[in-house]
Amino acid sequence: MPLGQVMTGIDTRTPIPNLEITGLTHNSGLVASGFLFVALPGLHIQGTAFIREALANGAVAVAGPPVPSSTGSSPYIAIDDPRVAYSRMAANFHQHPSRQLSVVGITGTNGKTTTTEILSSILNAGSIPTAILGTLGLRWGEERASTGYTTPAANQIHEILADLLEKKIEGVVMEVSSHALKQHRADDVDFNVVVFTNFTQDHLDYHPDMDDYLASKLRLFELLPAGRTSIVNLDDPSGEHFIRAATGPVISYSLGRNADLKVIDMGLCLEVTVANLDYQGQTLSIESRLIGQYNLENLLAATATALAMEIPPDTIQEGISRVNCVEGRLERVTSGAPGRIFIDYAHTPDAYAKLLSTIRQLAPEKTEIVTLFGCGGDRDRAKRPLMAAQAEVYSDRLVITSDNPRTESLAQINADILSGLNHDKHVVIDNRREALHHALDSLAEHSILMILGKGREDYEIIGTEKVYHNDVEIVETYEP
Repeated sequence: MPLGQVMTGIDTRTPIPNLEITGLTHNSGLVASGFLFVALPGLHIQGTAFIREALANGAVAVAGPPVPSSTGSSPYIAIDDPRVAYSRMAANFHQHPSRQLSVVGITGTNGKTTTTEILSSILNAGSIPTAILGTLGLRWGEERASTGYTTPAANQIHEILADLLEKKIEGVVMEVSSHALKQHRADDVDFNVVVFTNFTQDHLDYHPDMDDYLASKLRLFELLPAGRTSIVNLDDPSGEHFIRAATGPVISYSLGRNADLKVIDMGLCLEVTVANLDYQGQTLSIESRLIGQYNLENLLAATATALAMEIPPDTIQEGISRVNCVEGRLERVTSGAPGRIFIDYAHTPDAYAKLLSTIRQLAPEKTEIVTLFGCGGDRDRAKRPLMAAQAEVYSDRLVITSDNPRTESLAQINADILSGLNHDKHVVIDNRREALHHALDSLAEHSILMILGKGREDYEIIGTEKVYHNDVEIVETYEP
């Protein structure tokens, strides 16, 4: 593709040379012959530090910030904001595939993955071949591919969308993280509908404060083309911010408030969720194996989105009924240990509160709840005691252990966790495998073990190394 076509709509400080581009990337290690290398600003290392490597790998031009950069005889294209430009370049190079797809973007602190699963099931039930792009990677039908991030880099997003288009996929439901929104990765995705699930404390290791975190989330709604529909959780205190940011019609949903889609009545237990919903005077009954009130919120989000996409109510009901569970989200695991065992990816105070209060509320009387958890290293320290406090409120016993300590001292992480506890009903076991065995050994028939933090991840990050570790595998192979 001509470089001038790739740069369409982008203001540059230097002339655009007459070159053919065979590809583009911000990763110098992925550069091949004929590529355009885009030097992006980084948190610790600037992309300009990798120009020499990119040129050696075959880059024919470099685009980057307006600072002197040595590219020898290869042209350097100066751009005021390379991240914003990179999003447009990627969309141009792949010929704007999102314009030919029905794309739903979902943002929020919690519930994104589950909502994408439910909505994808609904769309597929309606004979709309649909793919999911998010925390669990890229999936369509029986196909799966790892992407490395909840929301990949701009060029990867458009490359994926173009490939899905070639595979005759018609719908894409994607999680859009605050990191991606702040870094402009999804700026040029042509969303048809956007969804807000909820907003609570997280990622303060990246965002300087909650205001910045919220502003990043709001960008998804601000980017939506005029006239397109926004879906908003009216029960969340931040919902009004998203309504104001919407560029077109809004469909609100709520468990109890007078929203466009609201719950008339519900029935909750450990096995099933049933509810009668009202949508602008029309009654819709749903039944789901996803349990708990917080999952009912996710069901509402997916239902509201499907209604905005004019999916018939009977198809919505069918799609919801097909979802047995979401991997790593309150997923029951079989084991040689007695009682019930669940794994969940929960890693925020709000997720702990919703998840554990649900189990406490729905569990039979005299059930003992044992919660095993840790906190990630090199991440938001302020949420650690808050997570611990929620775990303590709803659990009879706690097993505190490792969960991706990275380069931080596990002793410091655990000290932060312990600072949030008020009672002596916990044990600290640094090794996660040993902690799991300890918890499994202690269970009785009336016990429920909640294993939080890692879901179906098959690794733990210790130092800078990924070490193989699989909670599910350990539970399933356990022998008393």
